[in-house]
Amino acid sequence: MVHVRYAALAATAAMGHAKISAQVHRELQAGGTAQDLVVNFRRVDIEALVLPESTDYVHQLVQTLSDHSNKSKQVVADLLGARVESACEDKFFYIDNTYFPCDKLTEAQVRNLAASPHVASIAKAAVMELSPVQSTSNNATVIATANQWGVDKISSPLAWAKGKRGAGVVVANIDTGVRQSHNAVKNNWRADYGWYDPSGGASVTPKDYQGHGSHTMGTIVGQVNGIGVAPDAKWIACVGCSSSSCAQADLTACAQWLLCPTNSQGVQDCTKAPHVINNSWGSTNGQATWFLPMVAAWRAAGIIPVFSNGNSGSVCGTVGSPGMSPDVIGVGASDASDALAYFSSRGPTYDNRIKPDISAPGTDIVSIDFNTDNGYAYMSGTSMAAPHVTGAVAIYLSANPGASYAQVYAALTGS
Repeated sequence: MVHVRYAALAATAAMGHAKISAQVHRELQAGGTAQDLVVNFRRVDIEALVLPESTDYVHQLVQTLSDHSNKSKQVVADLLGARVESACEDKFFYIDNTYFPCDKLTEAQVRNLAASPHVASIAKAAVMELSPVQSTSNNATVIATANQWGVDKISSPLAWAKGKRGAGVVVANIDTGVRQSHNAVKNNWRADYGWYDPSGGASVTPKDYQGHGSHTMGTIVGQVNGIGVAPDAKWIACVGCSSSSCAQADLTACAQWLLCPTNSQGVQDCTKAPHVINNSWGSTNGQATWFLPMVAAWRAAGIIPVFSNGNSGSVCGTVGSPGMSPDVIGVGASDASDALAYFSSRGPTYDNRIKPDISAPGTDIVSIDFNTDNGYAYMSGTSMAAPHVTGAVAIYLSANPGASYAQVYAALTGS
């Protein structure tokens, strides 16, 4: 019996060891502790989840995910205790059942977590990047009576002429924030459940840390100088990238908040979720999959995910993640002659699927300059292309309320 017991303990230890990434192993061996970790608990299979038919489906989904996450919190409490020595606050997210320790864990703590059957893996938290802007100029001159070339290229005015300008649709971006006071977007921000900054910023209205997010939002919904594709849509925003990089915990916080927004008092209202989310960020690692559970939750909630395809062109197989996912609309960049931009990442994906799904204007795009309330800037990149598609989705949903992802995808790729 003793030998059997030791064998079982050894097997459990081996299984726990396999759950710890090589990078975390090296850090533990070097110093006895590891930091900037993400603990991935076993997740709910959203695709297999059966919930009662209800107009409150998203709330039921969120409640199911939250209940599952609460069990993971208890596992951490049982294995690590209260961690009273920590001066910071750990982060738990129900959308993908992850735990981000706010400071270092000892080797014993890591191995205790890994030994739990509830834990799937332990890794270093990822850092994504904004799709790098290929060129920029802050001295764009706009003509008030003209539409920007990208807005015209995708035939937005034809939809406008039919009264379809995005009314009734809420768009969002996960980006560097938005300069809410800019003349192009100040009148269509939805203030109610409309702003979240998980990085700890104190601003009660949207601000922009870097400029990228204002430019992308302007292309989606800008109301002046012909910069916006869907000027009658409302917008909300979440800061997933407080600089040119995007921490996994912040991106996860944004993904969860957009699934079921909370207001400044922490009151949750899943009916305030956006219809479509623009994501002009990603990783050059086309096999990174950690964000895909969030995409699955969005899709289950009826939210359309749009991602830039990356700027690692012009050779094949350069598509980034999450744009490579078959469950998102991945967007490449084109120029004024409809040629694929030299910098736009190409497919196929690592598993030999075609990407991008669609390409849109992404060179010399004029939109908001975040430095002033009436300034404009040129930028180029797939970051600038994705918002054209997000705006087009908003127009389509305005004309076809309740349209499914499949219907939206078919309309975009079949036209």
